[in-house]
Amino acid sequence: MNKREFIKNLGLGSAAVLGAPILFQSCESESENPEDFKLWIWTGGGEKSGADWDKEFEGLKQLGFYGVLVGGGKPVLEKAIPAAQKHDLEIHAWQWTMNRPGDKTAQEHPEWYAVSREGNSSFDVRPYVDYYQWLCPTKPEVQEFVYNGMMEVAELEGLNGVQLDYVRYCDVILPKGLWSKYDLVQDHEMPEFDFCYCEDCRTKFKSEQGYDPLDLEDPSKDEKWRQFRLDSITNLVNKIADGVHQKGKKLSASVFATPSLARMMVRQDWDKWNLDFVFPMIYYKFYDEDIDFMKRATEEGLNDLNGSKPLYTAFYLADKNEEEVSEAVKLVKDTKANGMAFYDYGLLNESFQKTITEALKG
Repeated sequence: MNKREFIKNLGLGSAAVLGAPILFQSCESESENPEDFKLWIWTGGGEKSGADWDKEFEGLKQLGFYGVLVGGGKPVLEKAIPAAQKHDLEIHAWQWTMNRPGDKTAQEHPEWYAVSREGNSSFDVRPYVDYYQWLCPTKPEVQEFVYNGMMEVAELEGLNGVQLDYVRYCDVILPKGLWSKYDLVQDHEMPEFDFCYCEDCRTKFKSEQGYDPLDLEDPSKDEKWRQFRLDSITNLVNKIADGVHQKGKKLSASVFATPSLARMMVRQDWDKWNLDFVFPMIYYKFYDEDIDFMKRATEEGLNDLNGSKPLYTAFYLADKNEEEVSEAVKLVKDTKANGMAFYDYGLLNESFQKTITEALKG
């Protein structure tokens, strides 16, 4: 299964090695998008040359895009950064955080991986799909490993910031629109998807609260245990934020659709994170919602952030038609969101380019 197929099947990480460059519509001048409504897009591709990046970013700038979230690590970024600078695009490193399938360093440390309530490590028993291998955010050695990796990328000259993806636990509850795909009814937290119950997590929690979560009849009902895991992710994010900011760079994250859903489904307390801005992935079809969810979820995030940082609503272009894309842009523009981010460049065909441009004028 390739990465885009995984996202289509499972849903809400934003990772992909992206397709061939898009042929942009020709235009004599840059699109006149409102300066206070900025457009971002995820992109990547280790096979692209400097000339490829130059052509891609020239087209995106003509369409009115403000920034690019580039995956693929340092070798890719080193080729992409000069092109972004040439075309006056913000460029941020798109970095996987806690989900590390195939990571060579992490694979050498099976003890780093999160353990389910059933007692299975995601190093060996991968929940939902083979693509899920989650590290435990409580372990000091994992924190150091993740932090150092982010700092290495943040040091790249010309890079504007770092964007965290998969910065969470495994989905203890999938979005409702995906339940049937896995023949599940997740109206409660199932042990095989509930993380992390490793020795380090349980020992640390017991030292703070005086009891082991596994001694409880139903650990999923315990608010202190829930908060412990929310805090484990928050503490790591804020540690990374301190380091990135010390290097004069910005930090953002792609997160689940709303703060309340994120806390319930993946232990993300993202409205409490020290980010410079945030990308809520409001992929409404995954949630079995109508398109109006784009507006409702955006407004919930804005309300919870209470002006503390910009919010850019993320939209998944797959399985959409021109009417849905247009309506989504108009719904988000009708809020106080600071803009939108589109997943991903490989899906931004000429029809969608025209649709987005026209919707922004409306």
